[in-house]
This record gives sequence, structure tokens and C-alpha cells, in this order.
Amino acid sequence: MPPLPLTSHPVPFGPAPDLAFEPVFVGRVGELERVRHALTSARGARGVLVAGPPGIGKTRLLREAETLTPQRRLISLNCRAGAGTPVFVNGEPTSSGIAHMLTEPIRNTARNRSRTWQIHVDDADLMDPAFLPLLNEAARHPDVKLLVSVTTDGKALPAGIRALWSDHALVRMDLQPLGATDVKQLTDSLLSGGLGRLSASRLAGMCEGNPRLLLEVARAAVERRMLTRVDGSWHFTDERLPLPTSVLELIDPYLDALDAEDREILELVALAGEPRLTDVERLCDVRRLERLEQRDLLRTDGEGDAGSSGPRVRITRPLIRHALSCGLPLLRRRRLLRAWMTACGPAASAEGDDCVRLAEWHVDALVRPPRALLDRAVGQSLRQQTLASALRLTRSAWQHYPSVPTAEAHARALTAAADFSGLTSFVAGVRGRGGEYTGALRAAEARGLLLQARYPELETLLPLLPQTERAYFRTVAQYFQGRFARAYASADTLRRTGPETHALEAGLIMMGSLCHMGRPERALALYRTLRQELEQTAGGPTRFHADSLEELHASALHYCGRFDEAEGIYWREYTEALEKHHVRVDAQRGLALGHLLHDRGIVEGAVKCATFTSSYQVGWRQWQVKAGIHAALAASALPAGRRPADALPEGLSMQEAGHCAMFLAVVRARRHREDGAARAAADVLHEATAAALADAAHADVVIGLHECARLSLPAPHIAPTDLHVEGAFLKARADYAWAHAARDPKRMGKVARAFAETGAFLFAAEAYAEQARLYQRRGGVKASAAATAQARDLLRRCGPVDTPPLRFLGRSVPLSDRERTIAGLAAGGLQDKEIAERLCVSVRTVGNTLYRVYRKVGAANRRELQLLMAPSGS
Repeated sequence: MPPLPLTSHPVPFGPAPDLAFEPVFVGRVGELERVRHALTSARGARGVLVAGPPGIGKTRLLREAETLTPQRRLISLNCRAGAGTPVFVNGEPTSSGIAHMLTEPIRNTARNRSRTWQIHVDDADLMDPAFLPLLNEAARHPDVKLLVSVTTDGKALPAGIRALWSDHALVRMDLQPLGATDVKQLTDSLLSGGLGRLSASRLAGMCEGNPRLLLEVARAAVERRMLTRVDGSWHFTDERLPLPTSVLELIDPYLDALDAEDREILELVALAGEPRLTDVERLCDVRRLERLEQRDLLRTDGEGDAGSSGPRVRITRPLIRHALSCGLPLLRRRRLLRAWMTACGPAASAEGDDCVRLAEWHVDALVRPPRALLDRAVGQSLRQQTLASALRLTRSAWQHYPSVPTAEAHARALTAAADFSGLTSFVAGVRGRGGEYTGALRAAEARGLLLQARYPELETLLPLLPQTERAYFRTVAQYFQGRFARAYASADTLRRTGPETHALEAGLIMMGSLCHMGRPERALALYRTLRQELEQTAGGPTRFHADSLEELHASALHYCGRFDEAEGIYWREYTEALEKHHVRVDAQRGLALGHLLHDRGIVEGAVKCATFTSSYQVGWRQWQVKAGIHAALAASALPAGRRPADALPEGLSMQEAGHCAMFLAVVRARRHREDGAARAAADVLHEATAAALADAAHADVVIGLHECARLSLPAPHIAPTDLHVEGAFLKARADYAWAHAARDPKRMGKVARAFAETGAFLFAAEAYAEQARLYQRRGGVKASAAATAQARDLLRRCGPVDTPPLRFLGRSVPLSDRERTIAGLAAGGLQDKEIAERLCVSVRTVGNTLYRVYRKVGAANRRELQLLMAPSGS
């Protein structure tokens, strides 16, 4: 019986996006560095053998490696063409045969020892065996470096290829699938305008780290016009992703060798995703399963996982899994899915993720799921924030069992996915069913308005809600608007007297408010209480609450100065959200991680975390604003030539910034200071500090004070006794301001040590740089040199940075504030006339000031001045 054909799906007509011709090179930085080391090292192995399954990125790695050794003459061979293998020398095609090109380096280097060679062979496992001895001879020649790729697909490599690495002529490198963050970055680079959140998550989850599959599916979607543009990004129009012909061609050698029964087993596993081993054995012949496992087409995972429902079965190769899951004809698909429904027993017994999977099988098979199963699956998908499943299942629940609860569930899923236009349309359509629906969906409307920061409209709607709901929404709105003292008081009242359904969220608001109020130790104490409550929540904790609680836990540790503990939590939560494709949660966790990396001084990492692309964003207005502000904040600490495009929302007001108002003030103050507008910079920070102090947001006040000192601006009139902050980090930021104002080098040294102990390496380096200047002014040359050395040592942990306290680090240049301002503008490329216009002084004053600066720092021109101002390592 011949194998059944795989079919594609009809494609709607519509505009198509531009597909990137050359996607970004991601996820292989470490591998490329290992290749560079092997190719440039005079000792050790003569090159690298790169191995991996089809589509893992071997060819791209070889292509990127071509530029690593420009001094060598490069020969490139691609063996996939068989007898017509193309040969390139230094990028130009040649008519010389393979044998000639493999032996030419050996003959030439014997005559000319100054010439060295590099040979790249792609898909060497397809090379004619007659040429393998020549390849082995070239690999052992002292003046030749070899980079070879082979495809490992379960079959033994030719003996001549194995000898290359088993005899230690080459180092073997087995490429692994791309990590979740790399897949995100690659996905973002594919289409002009980018993929939407859910579409990008589907594509990333489908490819399982295989870049070839990801690229081919994206290309097929563009060619077949299976993408539609909504809200500035592209979205798949079909429930199933396209099946490219190129993928079928790649998997033909694997599937053609299978009989009908083995193929059907693979189809069953592909449709089920990752079914339990016990269910697979109930449905399939065990001996056939063993045979497929031996052929490396199936594998089991999770045998030792605590609390799991047993090992799971999965198809080893993502290309095969995608082809079989997306390409089956409808009737065959329905039959196989019904077989799964029968094999898994009665729907009433399904729990957890299994009930979600079983309900989705019903939907895929066009069978109405039982009401009890669908209700459990909807609850589980919402609780775990698996938004794609939540949207599908709540839509199915509303279609098959229209009622107030199913309408509320679908509205909740739309809100979680930030599909506010869909929410508006859905609520408008449901409202026509009568008053019962209208009243029930008012809370969903209110949440949608809240998360879009449409506060005036929210206030208009709130009187129509019950008292407890009004209190809840007003409390959350107060927090988002930056009214932390009021939010804390309202949340405390709501937690003590309100309904149990809002007690946990009220506790989260209290924790966040306490951090802004400078009381992170109290926030940690509250965390322990909330953690116990969450674990006792009926039905298990929701993903939103669990992740938000851990994020706030890490935030409290961050403000306390326990950076290592905070970073461990942030990375754990961020990585888990990425790997499990929890849309929106991943972006929130990444933003929180970026905030900590900024305070550590790892500024480029902070920019990457805070720069949300189309497939990596929250969709809720408050987080989008926060992301733009924190991206701009991190970028302002980078050297001018390394700063990305401005991510700050245009025309953003301090009121719209809400709970990020102080960070927005810092960004604007830094920009004013760079432009030479010291007065404007001071005014921005003083106003924000006064507003924070009025609301008892003492952590924000400390940030304002610290930033004034970092920018050498006059400090706001706040006495140290007016502030009450907890934790070593916040206290160190406040002490920096007091030490700077007092011009006390010993006190500044204590601040620097405190920063270094918490892990705030950039702030510690700045404190040591300021201490060096203070000692220099007092004539303490040795003490100044020691502080400078400490600053430079800390900067090595930060990467490229450029902040005002670090400029002229280690140089005896007691510049005035005016001289430093003009020097910075001149180093930034402004001419004397432009500087004079910005500072409202004469051109002659600018020229005279620059002359004094040049003499003090030993610079001959603006270019040398720029180099002298940059901190070491930037």
C-alpha cells in the first residue's frame, strides 16, 4: 500500500509581507568562536567537523566562518550537488575539479611556505568516496585548515569522514537546536513588520529550534498569502501552519522507507503532540514502536520527572513532525484523532494538560467536546496562560454552549491575549442577547479599559459595577498611575475586607507599592504570606499570579541589594516562559530582567531585554510604555555609536508614564544634560522627585537624588532624615547623593564598596571614579590612582558603557561642570556655533573653554577628546 499523500490547505488572497532574504545569524556565537579558535590556532586540531540533523544551521555556520581568516586562501565545496559539486576559490567559481582543488594547497605550500589555505566542505557525507583520502590528506597538512559539515540522521558516517575526527585531525562539534531566545530573535527578523505575538509563538513552538523548518514555513506562508496584517504586525490566517514542498522533499528519504503501519504510528504521535507512553502503547504495536525508536524516529522523554504523568513520546525530527501534523487530509485526520479520543478513555477522567489536549483533539476533529471536559480545559488553559489554546477552547465553548460563563471565559482569553479590538467586537455582539450578558461582561470591559490605560472611560464605567469590583479596579489603576501610597492603602483594605477572589491580586499590588515606597524588606515578608496562599488556591495557582508573585519577589530582592538571588529568579522565570511559549508572560519577565541588568551595568543585555519586537511584546499599554522607557534608559548609558533607535513612545507625558514616571524623568534628564541644558535636566528630576516624595515613593526619590549626583546637577532640597528606605542598594544610592554633595572621598569609597557588594558594578565603578576625582582635587595622587584602578576593574564586568561620571577616568583633569558639558558636546560632533546656541553663550566663550579643556586633557582635536572621554573598555 503506497503512502498517503500530504496535502496543503487553500490560501486566502491578500497582501503579502516582505520576507528577509538573509535572516539574522543568531544562537551560534559560541560555536563560531570555537571555529575561529580552531582555524587561527597554530597548535592542536587542524579544523572542525560540524555535525547535526538536517536544517540545524550547519551551512550557515560555514558561510559565517568564511570571513574569520581573510589572510588564508579559501576553497569552498558543496557536495549536495553530487557529481556536479561546485567549487569556489575566494568566492569565485572555478572549473577545476575537486581532486585538483584538494591537492593544490598541498602542492603550492610545498613551493611557497608563506601561503596558507582554508578548505570548507559542506555536506561532506555526500562526497564521492574516491575523494575522501584526499580530504584526509589535506586535513593533516600543517598549512591547511579544514571546516567540514556532515548530516547525522541516524546512519553511520562514511569511514573516511569518521577518521577525520576519530583520529583527532578535526574537532567534532554537534550543533544543538536553537534556544528559545534565539528562536524569538530569528522569528522577529523574518518579516517586514514582524509576526504578531500568537503567530510568532506558534511558529517558534513548531520549529523546536530547527532554523531551516522555521524559515521554510515562513517562506511558504508568504508565498501562499496565508498572512494578514492586523495592528501593524502579521498573523496566520489558518489554524494550521503551511506545509512547504521543500519540507516534503527533505523528509521523503525517511518516510519512503516506512510501511503503512509504521507511517500511521508516526502520524498518530504527530497529531497528539507529545502523548503519554501508556496511551501510545495502548493504541500501537509495541514492536513497531521499538523499531521506530531504533531508527531514531521516535523517542521518550520525562521518565524521571517528579510529579509528571509518566514518560511522553515524541517524533525526533521537527521536519517530520510538522509535515505529518499539518499535511494529513481531513478525513484521515479525523479518524486518527477519534482513535486518540477512544484510547485515552472517558473524557471525565482527563485532568491537567491532558484535558486541554483531549479537548483540542475534539476541536481539530470537528467533534463537539463534552461540556464538562471543555469547561475543565478552558479553566486549565487560562490558568496556565497558554493563550493560543485558551482562545480556541473558549471560542469553541461559546459556540457550542453559549452562556454567561462561556462568554466571560472568552472575554477573559481575549483580554489576556491583548486582543482589545476583538474584545470590543465580542462584547458588542453579546450585549444584544440581553441584560444578563451586559452586566456580566462589564467587568471584562473594565479590565480591557484598564489595561489600555483608558482611565477616564474606566471611571465612567465603574459606577455600573458592584462596590467590591469598583474598589478593585480603582486600586489597580492607582498603582499603574504611580500613586503608590494610595494604591497600597486601598489594596490593604481590599485584602482585609474584600472578596477572596481579589485578595491575592491586592497582595501583589501591595508588594509592588512597597518596593516603590522604599520598603523592600516588608515586601519580602509579605511575599512569604502570599506564597502560602497561592499554593493553597483551589484548582491550583494561575500562571499570571504565580509568575507575577515571583517577579515581585525578585524585584524586592533587587531593591534590597540581593542581586544574585534576584537575577537567578528572573532568569528562571524568563527562560521557562520562553521555552513554554507563554505569550505576554515572557515579555513581562524579560522586561523585569532587563531592569536588573541595567542596574548591574550589563547595559547591552538590558537593551535587548527591554526592546520589544512585534513577536515579543505584552500588548498591554502600561507594559509597552514601561518597555520603551527602560529601553531608552539603558540605551542612554551606551556609547553614542552603539545606541539603538529610540524606543521611547513619542509625546509621552509624565502622567502617561504612571508607575514609571521617575524612570522617564531620568531618561529626559540625561538627554537634556547631553544637550548641555543642565537647568532643564535639573528641573525634570526635581519635579519628579517632589511628586514621588509627596506620595511617599521613597525608592523613586532615591533614584532621583542619585541621578542628580551622577549628572552633576544641583540636588533637590531633601534632608536625609526625610527618607526612610530599606535595603543596601537603595541606601547606597541615597548615600552616593549625600557623599557627592559633601565632596567626601571616604564616604564615597564606602558607597562604592556597598554597590560592589550588591552586584551593581556600573554604579560602583562610577562611585570609584568620583572618589578618584575627589582625591585628585585634594592632591591624593596614590589614593586617586587606587580608586581609578578599582573603577576600571569593575567596568570589565559591564561591557560597553558611557556615563558622565566615567568620562576622563584616570586623568588629572579637574574640569568644571561647564567645561565637562562643552567637552561632551564637542566630542559628540557639534560645532562651536551649535554649542553656543544650545548653551546660550557666545561662540568665543565656547572656543576659549575648549582651548582650556584641550590643554588640560592633552587632546589636539575633537576626535582625540572623544577617545579620552570614553571609559576604559568602551
